[in-house]
Amino acid sequence: MSTVQDTYLGWELLTHAEACKRPVWEVDLRRREDAWRYKASLAHEERAEHKCKDQFCGHGNSFDELTVRIVCFSCGVAEVITGERTEDTGRTTTSTKWLGYGQPARRVAGLWLWPGEPWLNVGRAGSSEPHDFLVTRPGVDRVTADVVVGQVTLGRGRRGGVNWTAAAVPSENGPYGRGRGRIAWACVQDSFKTPAAAAKWIVARLAEAEGSDAP
Repeated sequence: MSTVQDTYLGWELLTHAEACKRPVWEVDLRRREDAWRYKASLAHEERAEHKCKDQFCGHGNSFDELTVRIVCFSCGVAEVITGERTEDTGRTTTSTKWLGYGQPARRVAGLWLWPGEPWLNVGRAGSSEPHDFLVTRPGVDRVTADVVVGQVTLGRGRRGGVNWTAAAVPSENGPYGRGRGRIAWACVQDSFKTPAAAAKWIVARLAEAEGSDAP
């Protein structure tokens, strides 16, 4: 399961050319089995012999190739991504319900809560709620690190009941949530009964940090 920060942060946005009149991407996928490896020479390309000292290496002179082609017919920008498919990589078709990304934000206590992946439906761990939310102020079109003001995360109490932990006030020197590529927080509080209660706590912490009463 990915965290909600993995869901929204660290992704590159493909950009259209300036003054693109109809900024729409067309995305196509192509899978090629037994694509050959080539090596470049000054005169031409030659088929490359795969040589590996590991006798159990699963590679060969050919491989399974996946190409993603992204094109805007209006401005002419094109992106082509090609990679080798292995047992650990490939194509997955799913729904925004399970991905989290693509679902609308919830409007709670003057803030927007952007959902991550849902909690796995396993026994008593089953829940219709997302595992966590990133929190921003209203009017955000795309969630990036600079607009995030908090995070709400699903957890379990001592008796297995659902509760929520809230983090607020992003801070470079914050003591909570530090890690590679992660937002650090100045304030954290747990044991909230609902995401709405956690959001209201975030509103209060933001107001204290900014010296105002507005979220």
